[in-house]
Order: sequence, then C-alpha cells, then structure tokens
Amino acid sequence: MPPAAFSPARRILEGDRGMKGYIVRNPKLAWREVDGEMVIISPEDSQVHELNETASLIWKHADGRSLEEIAERISTEYEVSLEAARADIGELVTALEQKQLVFVATEVKG
Repeated sequence: MPPAAFSPARRILEGDRGMKGYIVRNPKLAWREVDGEMVIISPEDSQVHELNETASLIWKHADGRSLEEIAERISTEYEVSLEAARADIGELVTALEQKQLVFVATEVKG
C-alpha cells in the first residue's frame, strides 16, 4: 500500500485545493519506459496504457511529490506559464486517477 492517505474521488482543481495534493503511482501496476514514454500494464485486467511525454514526466515524479512541485518542473522544462502547467497537470492527473493509474493524497506519510 502506498505511503499516503488517499482521496481517490476528489478532483484536483475543485475549490481552493489547487495543487496541494501529493501524487503516487498505483503500486499494483507494471511499467516501463520505452523511447522516453511510459507504457503501463494493469495486471488485473491486462490493459496497456501508453503515456505521452508530458504524462510520462508526471508519472516519473508520482512518488509522493506535490502537484505544485511537478507543475513548477513542467513550467520550467517546457517554458510555459505556471498557470498553464497547473491546468494541464490538473487535467492529466484527473484522467490518470480515473483509470486508477495514480492516486492523489492529501498528505504523505512517513
């Protein structure tokens, strides 16, 4: 079980929560990087998920880091505004959460 307190149904950009959550990968998944992009396999249903470059960057950093920290990284790396990075991360993480590839925690334990 990941070291976090989960709230899987919540949306990232709701209310005043903003980028205050922490993102962690679902530990039940197998994954590998192929040509700079992530390929994720869900052993429970044998589904394969291929992530684009930006989603792969988020996946790589989904180790308990804050969403704000990842937004800052994407803003710098892709030379986009922090607001644009936050919006993109919000959409991507919501999609990843709906597929149960990641979880967003309100706090990180340990």
